[in-house]
Amino acid sequence: MPLTKGLKERTAKFTAKTAPDVTGARYAAAKPLAVARHLEGAAPIAETVELARKILEAQGVPAGQQGVYFAFVEKVRKAAFSHSGATLGKIVDGLEAQFALKGADPKILAALANLIVGG
Repeated sequence: MPLTKGLKERTAKFTAKTAPDVTGARYAAAKPLAVARHLEGAAPIAETVELARKILEAQGVPAGQQGVYFAFVEKVRKAAFSHSGATLGKIVDGLEAQFALKGADPKILAALANLIVGG
């Protein structure tokens, strides 16, 4: 079982943290909308992690060494939500250099960046 949370686990945790008796009747009425918005926001995060996991497994990266790559994917995804074009390219280049210094394989980092921001 992977240690990173998938969309199902993220949604279950969000739903459990917002019990109507704790948050009130007003929120209970709006909870279906809140859960739907949570799913919309959490889906890209969970999807990038799962796609990255497939790339890492295909490249033969052991499970114990995948954490640095997941951290890279999260940082690139976060940058991609806020930036585009040349700015995003420079941010990704900087992140690739930073994580290569931490011992990550530059070819795998490039493949993961391509997964998120395209070529």
